[in-house]
This record gives sequence, structure tokens and C-alpha cells, in this order.
Amino acid sequence: MKILNQLALMLGIWAVGEYISSFIQSIVVIPGSIIGMILLFILLQSKIIRLDAIKEISDFFLQNMAIFFIPAGVSLITSLNIIMDNIVVLIVSVILSTAIVMYITGVVVQKMINRKERVN
Repeated sequence: MKILNQLALMLGIWAVGEYISSFIQSIVVIPGSIIGMILLFILLQSKIIRLDAIKEISDFFLQNMAIFFIPAGVSLITSLNIIMDNIVVLIVSVILSTAIVMYITGVVVQKMINRKERVN
């Protein structure tokens, strides 16, 4: 019963995120699941929800995360012709975005290291 209560809590937060997303869609498009994760983060950080209240169900989701990638993989297989038509654009996008993420990560880490050295 405890896991069902935890699942109901998580689904409730997701539903609130979807509800908020439907209202702000005319201003900015943010998926309801993202808003739900932000809400969950805020609720956990403000200690409105204790980590114990969702520990078992979140551990279950983390341990079985691969299951959630199956629909995306199937979708990729069914869209293989679209992917092949745009393979050059996709490869360039992946290479550029990876390089940009690596560069920004390096800059941020270097700044954090320098800040830590100044503090010590």
C-alpha cells in the first residue's frame, strides 16, 4: 500500500505539472513532465515532501529506467527512413552539440576549481 501511495503522490505532482503547462502554453511551451519535476524538486528542497515519502517508488523507477527508453527506441526504428534522409544534419548536430556541451562543461568546471582555490 505504501508504494501505491507514493505512486499516487508522484502521479499527482505530474498531473499538476501538466495542468500548469496547459495554462502557460500561450506564453512559453514547457512540457508538463518538466514542470512536474521542477515542482517535485521544490517540494523536496523546501521539505514539504520528505524523501522517505517517495523513496521506494523513485528507487524502483531508477532501477528500471531502461524500460522507459523502449518506446523511444521503437519510434526511432519506425522513423528510420526520415533519419536516413537527414543523416548528415543529424551527425553534424550531434557533433556540434557534443562539442558545445564539452566546452561549456570544461569552462564551468574550471571556474568552480578556481573559485574553490580562492576560498581555500
